[in-house]
Amino acid sequence: MRINRENILRLIEREKILKIIENFTNSTDITIDINDAMGYPLVEHNFFYGFCSTIRSTPEGLRRCIESNAEVGFKSAATRTTCYSICHAGVVLMAVPLVIDNQFWGSITCGQMHLKPPGEEGVKKMLAATADLGLDAAHLARTYQEIQVFTPEKCRAASQLIHYVINYITELIYRGQIKENEAREKLRSMHEAKTRAELENSLRMAQLKNLQAQIKPHFLFNTLNVITSLVTLNENEKALKTLYALSSLLRYNVQHPAELVPLREELKYVQSYLTIQQTRFGNRLKAEINVEDNLQHLPVPFLSLQPLVENACIHGLEPREGTGHLTITGHTLDGRAEIHVVDDGVGIPPAVLEEIRHNLQHRPPALLERPTRGIGLYNVDERLKLYFGPDFGLLLESRPGETRVRMVLPLAG
Repeated sequence: MRINRENILRLIEREKILKIIENFTNSTDITIDINDAMGYPLVEHNFFYGFCSTIRSTPEGLRRCIESNAEVGFKSAATRTTCYSICHAGVVLMAVPLVIDNQFWGSITCGQMHLKPPGEEGVKKMLAATADLGLDAAHLARTYQEIQVFTPEKCRAASQLIHYVINYITELIYRGQIKENEAREKLRSMHEAKTRAELENSLRMAQLKNLQAQIKPHFLFNTLNVITSLVTLNENEKALKTLYALSSLLRYNVQHPAELVPLREELKYVQSYLTIQQTRFGNRLKAEINVEDNLQHLPVPFLSLQPLVENACIHGLEPREGTGHLTITGHTLDGRAEIHVVDDGVGIPPAVLEEIRHNLQHRPPALLERPTRGIGLYNVDERLKLYFGPDFGLLLESRPGETRVRMVLPLAG
């Protein structure tokens, strides 16, 4: 099956694209456009302000802005790196390419910034370049000088952040959907019962891939503000360090070939995730991992433990006051392995807990039927059952002050 460029860039829903742009603008004062391969923005938004908003209020000004975005986007496509340029009105543009399967699909352009104060000569050049737009010169001069000045370090951190987030999510979902769609097409066209079992197994593996893809973007959206807040506070060194840690995790996710990984690798991934979250929480998050040595080799689905830890941090510990504690333990019980993720947060409301438990115990027959709550928990439980059978999966207990998720696994992989 061939998925064209337009479908790829729409894999991230319009609302999520707008949310990314809004969060990024609010956190950094740098406004972005996510563009297709021709340089046209995928979504219209109102997050440009001041000078850039005024320029874009005229049809000709908007046309020139899009053209400037396209030029720096093509430059980033040719070099496959972050590129800088000056737009038609004299504002700094920065672009990073969207590359999937070694092909250029579009670009992300960051604007509305200066690398140094423009000065009187810079204002004159801007006014000359925009004179034919029919805009108030005094207003343009004032708002042009009000554009924030960013250090190269902050620009680099910001561009790398948005590059990793968008590029990674797009490629991840692209690959997951290609695998599932290919398997579904084969299954639909299959008429001979002799080979149906083989194709159904292919579909099963594609479903697993797509379930993973649903979890990973969820992790990225929840960690987006970790780095952008550091950039906003001018904690550039810490932001870059955290960004590099995140990029290592993303590369590992994309390049990882195995469906099952040793538990020790999953725990190492979780430890890196907790390091990022502790940067965000500060002293409000204490974490401890204590898993028996004889379970370290146990095969588990790739990226199955991190969503449980993420739920504990975001939904359990973040809303509570004071310091929260998260523990991960692993032991054997009645011939099975159990991994427990426990937090002392606010707990899950009884009605929500009942709904999530129902979803875990009564699996819908089709992948299209998805619960509206506990999607991360449901996906992990679904993958565990697809790999190991219906006797394994997740068990959930919660009350105010403690939520415990038990991952039940076979001792023999």
